[in-house]
Amino acid sequence: MIFVIVLLSFVLSTEVKTDKKKGETIMDYMAENILTAPVKNATNKKKKKVLKKKTKLIKRKKFKDPIQVVYSGWLQISSSMFHHTGRFPPMIIPNEKTISIKTNKDFFRINTDYKKNNKSKDYPPGKLYFWMRLSGKNIYYSSNRKDINILGNIAVKNLVDVYKRPDYSKQGLCFKVYDREDRRWLLCANNLVNRNKWVCKIKEVLGIPDKTCTGNALDSNNGKIIVKTIIQPTILIPLASETCNDNWDYTLKGHDWQCDCIEGKEQSPINLPPKDKAIETSVKPLFQYNEIEVSKEEENILGETVSVSTNSGVKIKFELGALRIKSKDFGRLVTMDGAIYFAEEIVFHTPSEHTINGKRHDMEMQIIHYGATKGDTAKQVVLSFLFEKKSGVYNKFIDDLDFFNLPNPIEKERDILTNIHLNKIFYQSHDKEYPFWKPFSFYTYRGSISQPPCTERTIVYVASDTIKIGSTAIELFKEAIRVPDMQNTVTGEVIVSKLPAENVRELQTLNGRAIFHYDHIKYCGAADTIKEKVKPKGHYEKVIKKLTNYFFVNGQNPSGVPGAYLVSKKEALQHVK
Repeated sequence: MIFVIVLLSFVLSTEVKTDKKKGETIMDYMAENILTAPVKNATNKKKKKVLKKKTKLIKRKKFKDPIQVVYSGWLQISSSMFHHTGRFPPMIIPNEKTISIKTNKDFFRINTDYKKNNKSKDYPPGKLYFWMRLSGKNIYYSSNRKDINILGNIAVKNLVDVYKRPDYSKQGLCFKVYDREDRRWLLCANNLVNRNKWVCKIKEVLGIPDKTCTGNALDSNNGKIIVKTIIQPTILIPLASETCNDNWDYTLKGHDWQCDCIEGKEQSPINLPPKDKAIETSVKPLFQYNEIEVSKEEENILGETVSVSTNSGVKIKFELGALRIKSKDFGRLVTMDGAIYFAEEIVFHTPSEHTINGKRHDMEMQIIHYGATKGDTAKQVVLSFLFEKKSGVYNKFIDDLDFFNLPNPIEKERDILTNIHLNKIFYQSHDKEYPFWKPFSFYTYRGSISQPPCTERTIVYVASDTIKIGSTAIELFKEAIRVPDMQNTVTGEVIVSKLPAENVRELQTLNGRAIFHYDHIKYCGAADTIKEKVKPKGHYEKVIKKLTNYFFVNGQNPSGVPGAYLVSKKEALQHVK
């Protein structure tokens, strides 16, 4: 395949953020380049106060695994994927208005934030331009330079064509990249110098050597056309052997896992930054979860209300080193681009796998969702909640699992006898209202399933505020995964297990990934609280009475109610009204 490549000499000194210090985080970068943009005519106190507050952001300490912004600037973006309604379906916003991605006839996305009379350098120079940021091997784009809400990203796998295509875009000097799913994206700059800078930076992060990108080869704007024959390489991807991660466990916290678990670049869990060090976003998915009926109330022949099993078969199991609940009826999660993911598994980890600012919490509950829409069936979403000990606090969802009767490595499964509803995760046992899904703040990043096969192409959401739970529940969840003490049947010696009751994977390297944070109070407001009625002053008294209660039990097995014993039908009916 033959391509025409234009060799130019130009100076890289105009590159955005050329003096960017090694180790600078994306929030440091944005604070200097976006948040602290100069305020014109800042004569009143209010503007001075705002400027002072923004300047303070630059002085924040660096965070581990910084996100390196390699390059940024204005580019046009084109792809036939924008017309793929399965991946980018029209969306209905709260006022019942339908919106969809707009493109021109050549599939170039139109920036609805463009205003013809706005000449500020922070806003797009044309209706087809978006502010692009190259971070690692990912290109993120937003509507303007100040906006840190990401409209989309391209995980760059290869750069294949560099050419001038005025028929695709006015004054468009373009290059073509493929993402990790082999989708093609055309990116165009407004002039040859900017186009070549982008090409060189992308080649640099991909490890593609190019002599034209070094030295004084780019110093002049009067270049000559050189014809090169480029042989596109064939990439051989080894398949996992049958024994890859066979019989894996948490003994070494994943350090001995193989294949994608060690070779992947977007692995989970990670250490999450403080909230103010993540990239702020207003984008959140739609959470829709159902109540799974494992029992329901019916009237017996005596007119009494009794609980009857629905035979739903929902169980909590000890499997692959963790407590798990599996069902296809938990509900679903819908992302902003219309992709639907169904929740099918709940996994418990003690202590938590994710850490926040280096702190590991007492327990983590992961809800694993699998893609259902076309193009998303090989993707996953993980929603995680972190739990923290607090004496005397009971959580409705955890209570429904009967944590006094959890499975373990010997007795590996238990029936769940109470209806399951994920909405209850936000409620304590004394809350009386119906369990609606409450708004909550969360981190999000591109990660993986945190156990073998460590599948990437996974969106990870982690609630940024912990859920309080009693220490008894935490200890019983830890005890449930502990390898039990064993007894030697010959000598009678008791062999005590010294392995810690932990089932966590070690923290993974960030590798330049962006971490976003959604603040529900800022974008949704604080959750409504029910004010308790003021009770009149007074006191309580009691009268000691002794009562006998008769009740009907379905089936032949005893109820197990303490103090209850079998009586004749005749005796019971004499006392039942």
